[in-house]
Amino acid sequence: MADMSVYGYQPSLGVGITGLTLFTLSTCVHIYQMCKVRMWWLVVLILGGITEMIGYAARIYSWHDDTNLDAFLAQTVTLIIAPSFFSAALYVAFGQIIHILGRQYSLLPPLWYTIIFVIADVISLIVQAVGGGQAADAARTNADTTNGTNIMVAGICFQMFSMSIYVILVIIYIIRLLKAKVELTRDMKIFLSSISLVTLMIFIRCIYRTIELSAGWTGYIITHEVYFACLDGLPMIIALITFNIFHPGQYIKNTNQVNALKADIPL
Repeated sequence: MADMSVYGYQPSLGVGITGLTLFTLSTCVHIYQMCKVRMWWLVVLILGGITEMIGYAARIYSWHDDTNLDAFLAQTVTLIIAPSFFSAALYVAFGQIIHILGRQYSLLPPLWYTIIFVIADVISLIVQAVGGGQAADAARTNADTTNGTNIMVAGICFQMFSMSIYVILVIIYIIRLLKAKVELTRDMKIFLSSISLVTLMIFIRCIYRTIELSAGWTGYIITHEVYFACLDGLPMIIALITFNIFHPGQYIKNTNQVNALKADIPL
C-alpha cells in the first residue's frame, strides 16, 4: 500500500526508467569518449554516472516494492553522493583551463584547484556516506535517524561551501582576464559556458538536498517525488550530458600546445 511506503509515496516507474536509461546512455558515451581522448581523470564522470544508475535501479525496484527499506536507503545514499564525482571533474577541468589561458590571472596555481577542491569533495563524500550509514542503521532498527541525517546535511553543506569558494575564484579569474583584455577563442568561450552550466546544476541540486533533508525523512519535499525529479534528477542528467556534448577532450586536449592567451599582460 502507498501509505506504507518508506518514501511517503509510490516511486514513479517512469521517473526510474527515464533516469536509469539516460544515465546509462550518457555513462556509456563517457566511457567511449574517455578512451578516445585518453584523459583518464575523466573516470570521475563515469563513476558518478554509475552511482546514479545504481540509485535509479533501486528506485525502479522500489516501484515494485515501496516498503523495502534497503532499496530506499540504497537510492538515497547513491543519489546524494553521485554529484561529488561531477564537481571533481569541474575542478580538474578548470585547472587545465588556467594552464591554457594564463596562470598569472589565477589566485591559486592550477594544480591546487585539483588538490584542494577534490580533497574537499572527498571529505564531503565521506561525511555524506557516514551520515547515510548511520541513518540507515537507525532506520533498520526504528531508532532516531536525526544524527545520521544531520551528518548527511553537513556533508552536503560542506560540498556547497567548497564549491562556493571555487566559484568565487573562477569569477575573480575571469574578471582578471577581462581587465587584461585577454581574447578568448570561440571554443574556450563555449567550454567556459558549459562548465558554468554544470556548476549551476550542481548548486541547484545541493540547495534542494539541504532543504529536503533538513526537514527530516517525513518532510513535505522529501515525500513528494516531483521535487526530486525536477531538482535532483533533471539537474544531474543535464550536468552529465553537458559534459558529453561539450567534452573536455574537445577543448583542453592540447593544453601544452594550444594557447588562447592573445595578450600577456602582467598583473
